[in-house]
Amino acid sequence: APVAMHFWLLSAPAEGSKDAVFSKLQSTLGDLSTNYKMKIPDLKVGTLDSLMTLAEDLERIDRNVESVVHRIEKELREFSDGTAPTIDGGPVERVLTSFDWDQAQFPVKYSLSDIVGMFQDIVARADEELKSKLMDYNQLKSALAQAERKTQGGLNTRSIVDYVKKEHVVSTEKFSTVFLAVPKFAVTEFLNQYESWSEFSTDKEKLNGVVPRSALKVEEDQDYELYRVVVFRNAEDDFKGKARENRLTVRDFSFAEGQAVADKEERGKLKADTDKSGQQLQRWAKTSYTETFRAWVHLKAVRIFVESVLRYGLPANFQAVLVKPVRSGNETRLRQLLKQLYGHLASSDATEDKGGDESSQKWYPYVSIDVKVFSASSD
Repeated sequence: APVAMHFWLLSAPAEGSKDAVFSKLQSTLGDLSTNYKMKIPDLKVGTLDSLMTLAEDLERIDRNVESVVHRIEKELREFSDGTAPTIDGGPVERVLTSFDWDQAQFPVKYSLSDIVGMFQDIVARADEELKSKLMDYNQLKSALAQAERKTQGGLNTRSIVDYVKKEHVVSTEKFSTVFLAVPKFAVTEFLNQYESWSEFSTDKEKLNGVVPRSALKVEEDQDYELYRVVVFRNAEDDFKGKARENRLTVRDFSFAEGQAVADKEERGKLKADTDKSGQQLQRWAKTSYTETFRAWVHLKAVRIFVESVLRYGLPANFQAVLVKPVRSGNETRLRQLLKQLYGHLASSDATEDKGGDESSQKWYPYVSIDVKVFSASSD
């Protein structure tokens, strides 16, 4: 499967000017990456305690939001044969690379925790709707698959409602009808023996439980022939047991006038309902993916702001840069160049943790947040 598109969202203090930070990074990294300025608005800092508390929560919130975004994307892919989703007719990553804070939806006059709460509300609502719509759609799909399975397979398993006519069925106080799927290789033996497969006793004598010459071929397929046999009711269980001993498949069946037509209409209705539910889910997913992805990117912007203030101090004066390694093989070299560029920001006792794969388990002298856009694959 194609690999996820991987960005690093970095920030460095504007020791000269923000433009100078970006220019220096561009010239240092060269053609190993494609880089984009990310304009972060002046958000309300609040108290240092509240900022530190929020910072602890943001990574967990980020993971939860990302999970919902990619679950919605997965549904979009399933309806579009794996094609990458788009936002406003363009590639998904453009929301990142051309990021512009939505002041109308997320006014910066609100506190950071309130803004993050807005993101969570959007995503939580989408998550609940996704679960509900998926459950409805999957129930319909399951019911349709079950109905269609009845029309598939051999005469030993599939529904026989389409083949049995009213005239095939004898059902009275004394007589009942048994339907059997007989393997073709066993038909001759069955026809020679079935009349002797059951008997029952009355007060006066023992009687044959099978109506002579009542075997009637109703239908056949490649491997089986479907027969109806008329038996006395009080010999029915005995006859069925003997049929099973002879490795025939007893098809339990109750005839109902118009059942074949009703079953066909039910399958048609299930198909129409399933298609309609799928279309509704697809339309919802397209809209919700856009909303949740935008909220997720804004959340990344809040994270880079919060972590930059905690790292570099106030007033907030830093440049955020989105770095896209040209190839995954470039990542080690890029980190080395970034360390050369920003190593002076590290305190003397700071060490870089090589132990983990997630950004939360690594430390760099600059702020670094992973952004994995799955616009080229589905996890």
